[in-house]
Amino acid sequence: MALYNFSFGSNMSSNRLLARLPNAKRMGTALLKGYKLTFNMAFADGSGKCTIVPTNEPDALVYGVVYQLNEAEKEILDKIEGPNYDCVDLTVSLLDDDDINVHCYIANTHDDTLLPYDWYVQHVYRGALEAGVPEHYSQRILAYPSKQDTNKARAEIEFAVHRD
Repeated sequence: MALYNFSFGSNMSSNRLLARLPNAKRMGTALLKGYKLTFNMAFADGSGKCTIVPTNEPDALVYGVVYQLNEAEKEILDKIEGPNYDCVDLTVSLLDDDDINVHCYIANTHDDTLLPYDWYVQHVYRGALEAGVPEHYSQRILAYPSKQDTNKARAEIEFAVHRD
């Protein structure tokens, strides 16, 4: 049975997601209204990761990529995302105006004092560019405050994902 995942953070990047789930199929770019993107998911390494939060802000929306997965891939992604994310069912609108029921991972731990690593912001930014989101949206991602990863080996591996 086909399942659909809405990736709005680092997994928007097909380089990153397909390295994890090589059989996933990219279905297209989509948007979710009534939510905003944040980097305040408290991760074990002391950095912030992406999540989305509902908001009453007018014109609030989150862009992301819909991937088709099978059950085995969904189980792998559940493990990758881990216990700090809840898997939630939502409806998003593909840019061709079709609505699609998806699952996505929304953080259940938040810390507004944490910053994401610079390489993590690059994953999200590169995914946004690949998805063809509006420039103001991708520039807002790139402008998000970040910090350098003191684990240089990890940073090198993460930055290498986007090297040609």
